[in-house]
Amino acid sequence: MRMIVILATVHEYQHLGHFLNDEFEKRLLYLKEKFDAKLVMEEWSEKKKSSFPAALASKADISWLNIGTPIEEQFRTFSYSPVCHPAHDGTLPPDFDAPMLLEYGPFEKQENREVQMLQNIEAAMANVDCGILILGVAHLHSMFTKLKDATFEVVAYHWFELLRLHS
Repeated sequence: MRMIVILATVHEYQHLGHFLNDEFEKRLLYLKEKFDAKLVMEEWSEKKKSSFPAALASKADISWLNIGTPIEEQFRTFSYSPVCHPAHDGTLPPDFDAPMLLEYGPFEKQENREVQMLQNIEAAMANVDCGILILGVAHLHSMFTKLKDATFEVVAYHWFELLRLHS
């Protein structure tokens, strides 16, 4: 059975040059070794700057593939602007007095994205026994379910650092 090892994280950690790249590398290389993974698949966007896992893949002797969705209206979700920011584009209008909140959705477009990601993963895994899938934490449960329903063996991990802010 083909296996997928999910590593769900915060998208910012995926950026090449993020201050947690060393920590990300430890986790990716650990999973690669323990599961003998031959492929890293990443939820990534064409409009984002360089991906750290893509850069790491070449030096770690593992293939890398972007399984994210193209920049098309059917996949356009709310931006990451919080409700208290003038660029917020969700259900509520921008509200400078709102607490820090990021809206998830719209649901239908998130579902479109995950269905397309699943198709991309199935194609990528056609001749691979084990691959690592890096995606945003918001997709962990639903993609785990979709992959199991597609008859993959799935194990999942999540990683994010809780940084303490001192006042």
